[in-house]
Amino acid sequence: MKLFKSVDEKLKEIGFVKIEEDKYGVRYERKNSKYNFTQSVDILHKSSGKHILQSYDPDLMDEKKVGNTCVGLTGYEMKLFLKKMKQIDLYSK
Repeated sequence: MKLFKSVDEKLKEIGFVKIEEDKYGVRYERKNSKYNFTQSVDILHKSSGKHILQSYDPDLMDEKKVGNTCVGLTGYEMKLFLKKMKQIDLYSK
């Protein structure tokens, strides 16, 4: 029996499935069947050192065709993703 759960296990419990992870970041997705959309959360490396966390619907484009529409995160979700950023050394101040 495990005493502590990993961040990935906690994210899986709330519906986020890890799609890919490498030295440049990680991507998670969660399907929302009630509202019929997919939420993607990316932790991405930037050469400037100002690494980013973004949450969005990959299928929903804004009216001006500039980019995807963001999807909010709860405090708990944000806490888990920030912890993951620190684990993979992409947390910048």
